[in-house]
Amino acid sequence: MLINDDVTTVGIDLGGTKLAAAPMKGSIFVESEIIKEATPSGTSEDIISTMCKMVKKIQETHSIAAVGVSTAGMVNEKGEMIGSCGNIPSWKGTKVKKELEAKLFIPVIVENDANCSAYGEYAIGSGKDFKSMIMVTLGTGIGGGIIINNQIWRGAHFGGGEIGHLKLHSNRTRRCTCGSWDCWEAYASGTGLNNTARTYLADPSINNYSLMDKYNHGDADAIEVISVWHDHVAQGIASLINSFDPEAVVIGGGLAQFINYPNLNKKLKARVVDALKPYINVIEGKLANNSGMVGAACLANVELANLKMQVA
Repeated sequence: MLINDDVTTVGIDLGGTKLAAAPMKGSIFVESEIIKEATPSGTSEDIISTMCKMVKKIQETHSIAAVGVSTAGMVNEKGEMIGSCGNIPSWKGTKVKKELEAKLFIPVIVENDANCSAYGEYAIGSGKDFKSMIMVTLGTGIGGGIIINNQIWRGAHFGGGEIGHLKLHSNRTRRCTCGSWDCWEAYASGTGLNNTARTYLADPSINNYSLMDKYNHGDADAIEVISVWHDHVAQGIASLINSFDPEAVVIGGGLAQFINYPNLNKKLKARVVDALKPYINVIEGKLANNSGMVGAACLANVELANLKMQVA
């Protein structure tokens, strides 16, 4: 995968509450020029209009060749939103690529946000030395993106990478946000960690930051909770390693900072098949909250090169 350093693209990250956009000069992300707007609560046309306004603002100081959009929800090969779009209900069915290109007059690529995060880490982050990697985003929920042989694995119906809904067991102990029981997300996400903490500490007011404060001060119960949480994280990652045999698993999201990576890699050795034990490699991502924007901008850069090859 080659990024053309002579091309400047824009990466846009669409979330439920905010939009963020920034230019990327080749493989250099211009973090100092990030601009943000509240996600419009109205129609999809309002969101498209806000995106265009942000791109045009960046175009005042940069010559932009293409735009990449990182968005919640499933995206088909035409850059259209299919299925549920979470807490952006007006976004469902939007022909994002077509509508933006009609207004901006430059190529646009649209991709699922977890896939963009994975591609960002793969392109210039912690996964840049690997051809195959899995991105695990540990936040309020669990997101994932899978890179196989330098390509995003999107699945047959564009739903690939929904790793948060791996089943840990069939005890019907915790209900997941998807409506099912005992998904990995219900245990290893931020919400799952908080629920585990409340169970062990019998403190309904505790949150993950106060838990980590107790842990850092040597509180025995907090240490036990974090150990159990690492077990939960390891259970899901072991299934991913056994299924995909990636060169690396990169962890991002707000909880990545709470992981003890040597300890997690050690726990994984007890859970993966013997042939893969020597190759366990779980590492922290480098791009933090910018991974979606970076991945979208990189995808736009690569897509531009593909378009030029097709014309030639």
